[in-house]
Amino acid sequence: MPAISQSFRCFDEVARRGSIRKAAETLHLTAAAVNQQILNLEQTVGTPLFDRLPRGVQLTAAGEIMVAAVRRSQRDFNNALSQVEDLRVMRRGHISLGVSHSSAEHTIPQVIETVMNSHPGLTYSVRSGNGETLLRWVANGEVDVAYCLRRPAPPGVEEVRAWPQHIGVVTAPGHPLTQRIKPVRMRDCVDYPLVLMATDMELRVLVERIDPMLASRGKPIVETSSVPMVRRLVSRGDAVAFLIPENVAQDVDDGLLEWIGLEDTGARMHSCLYQRTGYSTAVAMGLFLEALEAAVDEVRQQFETRHRARKSVLGLK
Repeated sequence: MPAISQSFRCFDEVARRGSIRKAAETLHLTAAAVNQQILNLEQTVGTPLFDRLPRGVQLTAAGEIMVAAVRRSQRDFNNALSQVEDLRVMRRGHISLGVSHSSAEHTIPQVIETVMNSHPGLTYSVRSGNGETLLRWVANGEVDVAYCLRRPAPPGVEEVRAWPQHIGVVTAPGHPLTQRIKPVRMRDCVDYPLVLMATDMELRVLVERIDPMLASRGKPIVETSSVPMVRRLVSRGDAVAFLIPENVAQDVDDGLLEWIGLEDTGARMHSCLYQRTGYSTAVAMGLFLEALEAAVDEVRQQFETRHRARKSVLGLK
């Protein structure tokens, strides 16, 4: 995508590189030309945007404000160009999104493959991180939308869609918990070794809201930010973990894991889609979000059907 202005382009690149020389090399310009663009922008703003250091430059407080604004402006400009292009040639467009690490493993690749089959001209930028990072990227204009478990949105970001999720206990096939003829609650799981998500992960926060004494009552043998690690460790012994259907759908289908929905109060939550306040969804993004919604709903319905069937066998409402 073309830059909204040469000054903005140079300013953003210098901020990323921390060096006028390195930015000039990337932009294929002379260092003097890049420096002049920075000086022109500082004159317009009326205050220095960088502190000049012996080995590079560093954004000032004013520079931090300006770089966020420049990146938002560039994202909005790119979005406008994309929509204009969509009007001209409906098969083109670009999708920029941020997702959780676990969603980037299965759900998002599956959705991309689905959309690619019907609209092969679309391109994608996908970044993964935890919820706080994802919403910061949305606020700064670094991604157009973010998909993650619900959390408070920062200023300038709004929740636009939500999908129900259900936390369940994940075990190896044949685990004693799978033979239990009573509803499974978190307190029933703490006698087994626990594989827990790291403390900075949204799922861990939600799990501890269900049982604040979980870590002290149970036997956490591993804490990790890696959902694949959780699945592998649980599949090979008597350890248990707490995940949502999206995290384990493929392994459950393949018979490698079992998932039992927890009956605790608070075991229900939502995955949500976030975007900047006032953001106008491009045609390409709209197509992608329709496919995402279908994929998320399919997994949710499959697991809810399993959950209802198990409750029926147990004679529960």
